[in-house]
Amino acid sequence: MALEYMWKDVFQGVRLGFSPKKIWVAAKGLLMGTIGYSILAYLSLMASGWNIQKIWLEFRYIPFPFFQGNLTWFGWIIWAIAGLWVLYFYFITMTAISKITYEQLRGDEFYESKEAWTFAHKNWKGTFLSPIYLIFFIAALILTGLILGLVGRIPTVGQILIGLSAVPIFAGALFVVYLTIVVGVILISAPAIVATTESDTFDTLFEGFSLINDQTWRYILWEVILLITTFIGIIIFAWLFKYALSLTHNTLIVWAGPRNWWNIMWHNANWYLHIPWLPIWIAKWYPTFFVPTEFISAGSETLAQYPGAATTFGGFLLGLSFYMVIFIIIGYGISTHAAGQTLIYTILVKIKDEKDLLVKEEKLFEAEIEEKEEEVEVGKKEKKQRRKEENKEVKQ
Repeated sequence: MALEYMWKDVFQGVRLGFSPKKIWVAAKGLLMGTIGYSILAYLSLMASGWNIQKIWLEFRYIPFPFFQGNLTWFGWIIWAIAGLWVLYFYFITMTAISKITYEQLRGDEFYESKEAWTFAHKNWKGTFLSPIYLIFFIAALILTGLILGLVGRIPTVGQILIGLSAVPIFAGALFVVYLTIVVGVILISAPAIVATTESDTFDTLFEGFSLINDQTWRYILWEVILLITTFIGIIIFAWLFKYALSLTHNTLIVWAGPRNWWNIMWHNANWYLHIPWLPIWIAKWYPTFFVPTEFISAGSETLAQYPGAATTFGGFLLGLSFYMVIFIIIGYGISTHAAGQTLIYTILVKIKDEKDLLVKEEKLFEAEIEEKEEEVEVGKKEKKQRRKEENKEVKQ
């Protein structure tokens, strides 16, 4: 795939992201991240005095107790681990998609997702640890500021010392703001950096600083372009899925019979989608996230006819299918975002370092490598022989 190495290439992220392989990788990463997070979030709430039934009725599958969980200190620790779990799978998933995109840009259309997952897990330190190291450094600087606040409490001397060191303190605060921006750059671009260069933690951090320092406006403007195109792509994809689901519902109901089982399954499936902590603007698209429907149980009069229990279980399975639809829609956004980041980083490296990451290095076959090694060994032996002969001549 040919690139012009300019801003117009960023728009290709939408097309590169619309790939079943990449969307499936994104959906799989979302699923694994969500399962681990949900288990740990449930444990954090249970450690804070919640029972499972209350958690289920309040949050369903994906608890988010930040605003209304009233967690204990131990619950907060468990929930923080859940957040790290999500961050890990964010980086792993993004790296896998970026690797697939990178190999596609180099001409390998058949690069397997299994290889991409293996690569992402193997190089997890370059992505996952980079922002964490930087956050620890920022925390150390902030701790220094807190200690200076204690110094200022010393009568007379403390206030004078703080006044004299005000300018360095302001400079340090500005440096913290700058490092916070770099953390954002690393969170966005680290998967693409690792996928294209196989960099370690230090190299990833260096490239993050280089991007924001050397290509500031290109990086910011291109990220804005990618954000807008990704958002538009998600909206269109979700709109298509919405009408696909509507078509499914209206088609199956035609010959569903008089027992109304299909409507009840659909109704109960929506009950499982209660996610109250989502942004409120989503309510316009799917109000069930915020105002849950009333669940129709197998023992109710509505499901008194056979097979009530089967219909209830079918609604549960359909609810899980709805979650997979959501993961696929979000997965397309993640796929587009990762593909776009790969394009942006590849182009910016070409501009700032005059290095084309898409050029394949020549790889020698084993026979050629052995032949070259033999030539080197022969050359070494000849040099030793010449030195011996020269030494003999000198002695004579």
